[in-house]
Amino acid sequence: MKILYILNKAILIITAILYLTLFLGLYSQIVLGLMQVFTSIILLFYWKKIKQQLRIKLYKYWIIISIYGLLWLIDWNASIELYVFVFGVIAIPLCIAVYFLSILNKIYKTQ
Repeated sequence: MKILYILNKAILIITAILYLTLFLGLYSQIVLGLMQVFTSIILLFYWKKIKQQLRIKLYKYWIIISIYGLLWLIDWNASIELYVFVFGVIAIPLCIAVYFLSILNKIYKTQ
């Protein structure tokens, strides 16, 4: 669990730093998102060891990423404003990543 937490934290910090160059930050965010989704799947193997309160937070995380993923199916060509891009492609995924990292941190500290 410690390795998963440290790896996710490192990738999140690298992503935040790479946002100084916008495109590298976007590529790094793809890696971060995939890593966090795979980590959440790995957590299923430790499901019985995770406290009920943290399980509920993981359910919320899965719901959030499912909704966010489904929103990508909408045709956004008509309303692709700069604020939609910044908010939808940069801010929301980073907030989701920080939320998952906080859950992972709590799981790591309780183990």
